[in-house]
Amino acid sequence: MASLLPSFEGYLPLYILFVGVTAIGNALQCYTTLSYTQRLYSGSASGPNVKNSNSQSSPVTPLSSRTFGTWTLAVGIVRVFAAYHINEASWYHMQMLTNVIGLVHFGLEAFVYKTTRPSGPWFAPVSVALIGTIWSIAQYDYYVR
Repeated sequence: MASLLPSFEGYLPLYILFVGVTAIGNALQCYTTLSYTQRLYSGSASGPNVKNSNSQSSPVTPLSSRTFGTWTLAVGIVRVFAAYHINEASWYHMQMLTNVIGLVHFGLEAFVYKTTRPSGPWFAPVSVALIGTIWSIAQYDYYVR
């Protein structure tokens, strides 16, 4: 089993691998059920071309859930590859970029579009992305040579 894990020193590659595998699992959930995505995006639909609605139902549709699942699958694959190629600057940058994009996305959805709230389901992906970003910045010189 140890031969399947990244062969680099430190815990960052293991963290990135764990987060990547978890993302792939979450992506599969997006294709099979709406319940998890609806828990995360529980606000009303809003945006530049959407009139404010008093409806408190989730804006999640089967299409939006599958689209989110496709993005999450792509992010998971990038992170898994980055865990095994952590000494390569391009892979290191890509996994950091997935975290930054996630932070921007969840920040916009919570504070601009109001489709999610800074609560339990929202804190999980935000915490993972924030930890990954800070840890990756702090350890950059150690891993990228």
